[in-house]
Amino acid sequence: MLDVLLDSWDRQCQIIDNLFDLVNEENKSQKPSDDGMPIVEQFAHIHNTRRFWLSQTDPSFLEGYGKSYVQVSDDDWQPVQDLSQLRDLLRHSAKAVRNATKKAIDAGKIQFGGYDHPIYFLQHMVWHEGYHFALIMLALRLAGNEPSEEWEEQNVWGLWRVEE
Repeated sequence: MLDVLLDSWDRQCQIIDNLFDLVNEENKSQKPSDDGMPIVEQFAHIHNTRRFWLSQTDPSFLEGYGKSYVQVSDDDWQPVQDLSQLRDLLRHSAKAVRNATKKAIDAGKIQFGGYDHPIYFLQHMVWHEGYHFALIMLALRLAGNEPSEEWEEQNVWGLWRVEE
C-alpha cells in the first residue's frame, strides 16, 4: 500500500505542477477574493508549507531546496515572482515530502514531528494543497481564465483514473 500512497502524492503534485501551464505574467497576480493571496503567492505558500513541516519532521530533506519568499525588509517577505523558479521549487519539495514520508514509514516511525504517523503528515500535505488548488482555480475563473473541461480532465481528474 505504501507504493500506492506515494503514487497518490505524486499524482497530486503533478496536478499542482499542471496548474503552472495556466498561469502567466498577466494573471499571476489574480486573487480568489479581495483579501486572498494572489496565484503566485498560493504557489509560494505551498512550497513554504512543505518546507516548514519538513523542518518539523526531518530537516535533512531541506538541504538544497530554496525558499519561495524573499526578505525585502526586516519584517517583510514577498513571494518569489518568477513562475519557472517557483515551479522548480515545488518540484523539488514534492520529492522531499515524498522521500521523507517513505523514509519514516520504512523506519517504522509512528510519531513524525507533530503528527501521530507519517501518513497523517502526507495527508495533511494533500489536504492543504487541495485547498490551494481550489483557490488558484477560483482566481483563474474570476480572471476569465477558466480552464476547459478537457484541460481539467487531462490535467486533474483523469490523473486519478485508469486510462482506457
